[in-house]
Amino acid sequence: MDAKQIIVKDLQGATYTLTEKIGEGGQGTVLKTDHANLVVKITNKLSEGQLKEVRKQFQNVMRLPLRDLKIALPLSLLQLKNRTGYVMELMDGLEPLSSQIERMYTPEGQLDIIKYRDTGSFSRRLLILKELAGTLAKLHGKGLAFGDLSPHNIFVSTSIEHHQVWLIDADNIHYAEQSNQHHFYTKGYAAPELIRNETGTNIQTDAWSFAVIALQLLTHTHPFNHGIAVEDEDPDIAEEQAARGEFPWVFDVEDDSNEIAVKGFPVFEMLNKRLFNLFQRCFGSSRLAEKLHDRPTMAEWHDELNRTFSLVLLCQEKNCRSSFIVNQRLNCPFCNTLQGKTEYLRLRYWGYDQDPLMAEQPWFASSEQVFLSLGQEKAVYHASHSSFDNEQSQPWFRIALTDDGLKITPEEGDHAILQNVDGSKSYTLHKPQILKNHQKGDKDLLITHASLQMNSEKTHSFFWRFSW
Repeated sequence: MDAKQIIVKDLQGATYTLTEKIGEGGQGTVLKTDHANLVVKITNKLSEGQLKEVRKQFQNVMRLPLRDLKIALPLSLLQLKNRTGYVMELMDGLEPLSSQIERMYTPEGQLDIIKYRDTGSFSRRLLILKELAGTLAKLHGKGLAFGDLSPHNIFVSTSIEHHQVWLIDADNIHYAEQSNQHHFYTKGYAAPELIRNETGTNIQTDAWSFAVIALQLLTHTHPFNHGIAVEDEDPDIAEEQAARGEFPWVFDVEDDSNEIAVKGFPVFEMLNKRLFNLFQRCFGSSRLAEKLHDRPTMAEWHDELNRTFSLVLLCQEKNCRSSFIVNQRLNCPFCNTLQGKTEYLRLRYWGYDQDPLMAEQPWFASSEQVFLSLGQEKAVYHASHSSFDNEQSQPWFRIALTDDGLKITPEEGDHAILQNVDGSKSYTLHKPQILKNHQKGDKDLLITHASLQMNSEKTHSFFWRFSW
């Protein structure tokens, strides 16, 4: 549909001049209007019977309790001939995720590692996926499925300084038990059971689509296309077979018969074991009907992406400056530069048990860690990785590794307690404090909070422990 000089009206009589097409899919077109932060979706031409059904679906979605989610929901329906549509609210400064993915390639179709770095590298992509996973997990928690998830209906911040994520095309949202009534999908992102006509779109098919998008965004690799088995067959037939789950995925650790046939990012070096295992469970196991239960949920994805972000380092090689997940060798997978001992800091969450039965070994370590590179700042929350609402809560302190030393900044009105391991020296911080580089002596120090200390009701204390 051409947006030029077209004016549409909604059922309340408000008019909207269409100014620019910002998205297009199999069901219709999304366009900007002359109203700030308002866009419209207009369907393709439909029969009278189809119009009735689609309008009913739009009205059903308008009644859903979803205003707390980052989903652009229908506000009012449009008056159109042979088509239907609706007005929705969408912030300025957003663009389709598909546009950002497409810009990573040169005119010759080669992946550009410099563009990957300059658009936020690995860390921004993790944050985008975490936001998306959180929205989908909340949606699924209400018993609802999104229906047709693809990079075309995921809108993200244009600025690399931000990672806002909004979903559009909400008209396919439906209750999970209505799965068999909804079958629309985007090629390349549909779950195998959907292609095999075993089900309609549901919560599990959403999770598959998310995993495809996550692998594509992080590594610019599709889980099945460009594998050697697919490349050796007739392209049309092979892609259909792959979509049905008849080939292993390109990084399958149990079956390499469809291993990746093209050179790309060092995927095994980019993903840590825990994150890779989620992809393996999704594409390796749950592509098969009998192992559908292995597919990770959106809550699992959100938890792991949140945890992974705490492990991201910033490469200190001046010509690289890419972000990556910490690994045993402490080398950047993009340039292979080893990170120096003074260029990063590791904090680990420890507990102390005052129970007399634990007197010989009162300290115990958790798996929670934060890695910090020179030039990075990270926020630390009370409830690590356990909430979908970190964006609504406040961290209790921020920590930054600078050229001057380690800067610890309590949030306004809050505090952090800095102490040595035996507790003989303790300082309560209400304002920023810098541990200078010349104070380094490889001593173990602890950061804690009054609420994390033992009292009459609990025998445990908890600390972030690091060496300085």
